[in-house]
Amino acid sequence: MPPIGRPTGNVIVVGAGPTGLLLAGDLAAAGIGCTLLERRPAEVDNLTRAFAVHARTLEQLDARGVADELAGTGEHVREVRLPGGASLDLGRLPGRFPYVLITPQYETERVLRERALAAGARIVYGAEVMGLRQDDSGVDVRVRVAGAVETRRASYAVGADGAGSTVRRALGLPFPGRSAVRSVMLADVRLDDPPGDTLTLQGTGDALAFLVPFGDGWYRVGAWNRAHQADDDEPVDFAELREVTRRVLGTDHGMRDPRWTSRFHSDERQVPRYRVGRVFLAGDAAHVHSPAGGQGMNLGLQDAANLSWRLAADLHGWAPPGLLDGYHDERHPIGRRVLLGSGAVLRGALAERRWQRRLRDAALRGAAGIRPVARRLAGAVSGIDVRYPAPRGAHRLTGRRAPDVRLSGGGRLHDLLGDGRFALVTAVNDPAVAYLTRQWDGRVRHAVAGGPTRGTVLVRPDGYIAWASGETAPDARADAIRAALARWCGRPAEHAAEHAAVAEERRS
Repeated sequence: MPPIGRPTGNVIVVGAGPTGLLLAGDLAAAGIGCTLLERRPAEVDNLTRAFAVHARTLEQLDARGVADELAGTGEHVREVRLPGGASLDLGRLPGRFPYVLITPQYETERVLRERALAAGARIVYGAEVMGLRQDDSGVDVRVRVAGAVETRRASYAVGADGAGSTVRRALGLPFPGRSAVRSVMLADVRLDDPPGDTLTLQGTGDALAFLVPFGDGWYRVGAWNRAHQADDDEPVDFAELREVTRRVLGTDHGMRDPRWTSRFHSDERQVPRYRVGRVFLAGDAAHVHSPAGGQGMNLGLQDAANLSWRLAADLHGWAPPGLLDGYHDERHPIGRRVLLGSGAVLRGALAERRWQRRLRDAALRGAAGIRPVARRLAGAVSGIDVRYPAPRGAHRLTGRRAPDVRLSGGGRLHDLLGDGRFALVTAVNDPAVAYLTRQWDGRVRHAVAGGPTRGTVLVRPDGYIAWASGETAPDARADAIRAALARWCGRPAEHAAEHAAVAEERRS
């Protein structure tokens, strides 16, 4: 059952890449009408650069029931080889996914597209957005479909249409930043002498190379040559790609039979605002950064997971004040952190002077050899350590990722998420708490932890802890839970008539 309250409108999402597909699937699963507008024809696969799906993203996909299917399409890489002989161990990450999944982006899009369609989202291919206008009650999106220009109206619109976003330009937002790296050569190849199931990144100052296993006999190889900075549209010279790889890695591993090649540049840019009225930006439309660390697609998927439940709550009429603004407040700093961090990694890999490379290598070896530091690095790369701001005096768990704990009677926490509802997990099956949560029926599920714990946590639909308490006195616990539910899930069901009035006002 979708959250309480009849939806008061719909959402148009521009761009059917991973970000837009996850967002549309979430909205449809929450009972919100959603249309995806995609400029590409339906039969064109998105052969783009993304190939890494990190642990936190896999946890988000697990809550949506598609992680295991996607995990079966690629290679599970538990070690990342860094310059100077250092390596980063991802096998110690907490949770079910202690690795980075290497799989082509079209596989990620496939599982998300199938989920979105099954949930009821509509995808319109060959739809080119020309512009938009908004007023106090909705957004008009002008789109060309099959040669005809039409206007579609929605309560909200989301631009997930990439770095060249039409939606961002229509909003008149700047996209400040700079170029990070030019003329990176890419290819998917076979190797006669494969290096195993590790991800390798090395830099020599005048060149850079990385090698990534897809797990099906194909490898993604990337190389950058300081001496040859060609434009993006210049074809990749396979002989140059092999030579640069040998120069950096000491071998080209018998590279042959390229099935796909490309050349690209990467910028470091971020829009100053993720929300303008009834229009939001997510994914590459909001931020682009260095490819180091494979963060791009993951960052966009996390944007979508943060935004979808907020939009659903608003359109069902029960969103508390400020809930929609929380999207920018939480995600903009995370985007900035990834932009700065991935840029620092790239500049370290491209260090031109020998002393700089020696210092870089020593620092990486030292960091990888100190377990707490290595754990933090792995947490940063994987997204596991993302934490949202918490109010002063809040419980130490507030804002953190919620572990996928086992529940009493079977099942896991992730089974309760993915359709826009919160999960309240308590230590004991207190009838008073069960009765209390029924006042927010359709917005929150109540479950009892399957292991020993004394705490109570309210978990947001995106898998982060909205509120936590160690209170054990029954009356005090009930009062604290009631306040937390009102703060995050709106007014209780006794105010259903007010919700209906709000919904009717929005419709008119």
